[in-house]
Amino acid sequence: MKSARLAIAGWIQPEDILLDVDVRDRHHAFELMAASIGRTHGLEPASIARALERREQAGSTALGDGFAIPHARIAGLDRPLTLFMRTRTGIAFAAPDGNPVSDLLAIMVPVDGDKQDHLELLALISRLFSNREFRALLDQAPDAATAAGLFQAEVLRVSEPKP
Repeated sequence: MKSARLAIAGWIQPEDILLDVDVRDRHHAFELMAASIGRTHGLEPASIARALERREQAGSTALGDGFAIPHARIAGLDRPLTLFMRTRTGIAFAAPDGNPVSDLLAIMVPVDGDKQDHLELLALISRLFSNREFRALLDQAPDAATAAGLFQAEVLRVSEPKP
């Protein structure tokens, strides 16, 4: 798990962060995320958006408190990819608390990747976003470089051994 924590700190780069995005709904958010991931990593955006939609049909990836972790298995990947999107206004996401979502961290993992690694990555991200101070700083980040630095610092913080 420690290697996954350190790896995610390197994955979330400024080009993988979209801030204050205008979105109409969840479907539109997935389209914009897929377009960005496709452009940055040379993947087909339509297949990414479809995979995110299919996963969401199985059950909402919203965790409550304005946060969701949309995720999917994608062919052609050799490592997980992430993309953080902060929307300008919250969108309906079938969250357990009924609140709209404005922070989304998408995870794309290889189709043939280790399922345990995928689950550990989801658990790590859930831990990151359970820290209200981190969330408040992220909500105030003025640009993608600042947000990337916040992610890296928080991943390292949660990676420190407990005394």
